[in-house]
Amino acid sequence: MDISFYYQLLDTGILYEKGNKNGKRWRIGERRRLNEEINFWQSLLEFISDEENGVDCSEKVFGNLERLCRRYSFPNYERVLKKKQELINGHCTYERKKDEELKIRNLTKRLMADMEKNLNDFKDKEMVYRILTVLHHLPKALHGRNILNESCNLVSYSDALLYAQGCMDEKMKEDYAVYFDSCKQ
Repeated sequence: MDISFYYQLLDTGILYEKGNKNGKRWRIGERRRLNEEINFWQSLLEFISDEENGVDCSEKVFGNLERLCRRYSFPNYERVLKKKQELINGHCTYERKKDEELKIRNLTKRLMADMEKNLNDFKDKEMVYRILTVLHHLPKALHGRNILNESCNLVSYSDALLYAQGCMDEKMKEDYAVYFDSCKQ
């Protein structure tokens, strides 16, 4: 499967979850569901590395996604499952800038690890959703035309990083400064 489609799946999940916050306290089962989805997103990032090394992971991706959707209601992934064959056999003509992609992918991995820590250890709902807001545009910079969401606007690498940095408080900016060394605000 084309690597661009992995980023589109990630974009679809983050966009949905970012707008899915209800209340200030965790509802029963909400943390567990979100934790499993974060694990799915992290596996997508691992599969991207495998795909770059020539290993086809599309069946694993859709197997994981189908299991996740059977367990929880994720309307955002229903359309993905309907386009399974189109995604597996499709090709996206998008030229990636390897250095920029790697920087954004590493920032995304770090943010997801921190989100998972806030979800499980600190149970801090506000921080989890702040990190989702920071993540919002990062996958958009890593894929071309989005076949899963036609109304999706593409974002440049630098704009995605500037948006992410703009959504951070001062402490977060210090913690993630290494990823923004080339960004100027």
